[in-house]
Amino acid sequence: MEYGQKLAVITNLKNKMDTYRPLSPLEVKQLEQNIRIEHVWSSAAIEGNTMTEAETAEILNGGLGATIHGKTIKETLEIINLNEAYDYMQDLATKKQPIRNEDIRNLNRIATLTTIQPQEEAGKYRNIEVYPYGSESRPYAHFYEIPEKMQQLQAWSNEAQDKLHPVQYATDLHQKFVTIHPFKDGNGRTARLLMNLVLTENGYPVVNVNPSKPAREQYMKALAVSQQPNNDPQPFRNLIADYVETELKNRILSLQYAKKNEEEAQKDFKNSQLDWDKLQKEYEASKKKQQSKLTDSQVERTKNCAEQLNRKQQGFDRDDGLEL
Repeated sequence: MEYGQKLAVITNLKNKMDTYRPLSPLEVKQLEQNIRIEHVWSSAAIEGNTMTEAETAEILNGGLGATIHGKTIKETLEIINLNEAYDYMQDLATKKQPIRNEDIRNLNRIATLTTIQPQEEAGKYRNIEVYPYGSESRPYAHFYEIPEKMQQLQAWSNEAQDKLHPVQYATDLHQKFVTIHPFKDGNGRTARLLMNLVLTENGYPVVNVNPSKPAREQYMKALAVSQQPNNDPQPFRNLIADYVETELKNRILSLQYAKKNEEEAQKDFKNSQLDWDKLQKEYEASKKKQQSKLTDSQVERTKNCAEQLNRKQQGFDRDDGLEL
């Protein structure tokens, strides 16, 4: 399928997703926490962190009080840092403002604050050469080019956000940022946060790259192809589009399931209300019947008493009051 067709499919899926009634606040909270855990785990795992998703959840739910057997302190701190950077990304998404280099530096600073050495390097542009995956003979942007290239990235971003499809904009921002690789550490994590910042502020679900070995290799290879001299971004665009499409389909299924549950609950409530009304009517009819029986019985007893009194009265015909 051509990339333009992929984007059209994605747009249709998003429009379909938007037609469903939103989840309840509790359901939204649970879903957002699950997505957060998956993002932190997968993004850290791509960079070599060995925490499982369950261990990541334990850390995020327990904070610094959680200890994971067999894991390094650095791995635990990476999870905590990335969780805080995710919070910052979500906060930026609510503002829906053009991406600034200051925001990018803050994302990286938060994501690496307690793991990079020295700590002052967090959020600072690198002053050494680094090399892309599979191309050790050619560095990323030279360190002395970084300030200018980051200014160019910001200018491109401000223009592209209004011209490109949100998914393409998010993907290209990720690719362009990683190609510059402006920081000593945390570039991949920062790139995925930037991509999801764009997706989130445009109403798309967060996309998490599968950290399994085959999926990671596919992701890294697509990025590497986009960084070659011919600079072909299409494999990477197609890959991220597939992730977005899958996530939209999953979200629609969740909304459909929630709608079905709500409809069934309403139907059950309606049926139970009908049953209750029926019981109420039966009770009122029974009560009325009992009252009717009681009234008939009282009338009969009153009639009997009257007859007895009448007979008794007829027995007193003499003046002396003696009974005949």
